[in-house]
Amino acid sequence: MKTDSTSGLSSYTPEEMSELYKKDPQRFEELAEQALKDACVGRTPEQTLKFQQMQWNIDAQLRRAKTPLGRMHVMENIFYTRVFGENGELAHLMQECTELVRVATGTDGPSQSEPAPRSEPVVSKRPVLHLVKR
Repeated sequence: MKTDSTSGLSSYTPEEMSELYKKDPQRFEELAEQALKDACVGRTPEQTLKFQQMQWNIDAQLRRAKTPLGRMHVMENIFYTRVFGENGELAHLMQECTELVRVATGTDGPSQSEPAPRSEPVVSKRPVLHLVKR
């Protein structure tokens, strides 16, 4: 395991991270905090601020969870909301693709101020995984 103070969390294997967390949780937290700071650096100061605000929001939501399983559920909800939610990334991607097809085919569609009608519904429920015992 790397123990010098300049190595980042990314220089550890998952097994080494687990060992570091068990042996020196304070050092693990320091490395994790630095990794988050590094991840929140954008190309512009505005982008950096946006990333920091997003991380603060995630941290605030995670603090409400009392257990590691609860934290996992919070992260899962954040992911599904940002990707599959009504204003999620998937909905934006579908709108952009629909607009691109309209431009490419030369068909008239609604104006920029009107929302584009969706050709297919956006999935609003999370997929469910069922485990079956044999």
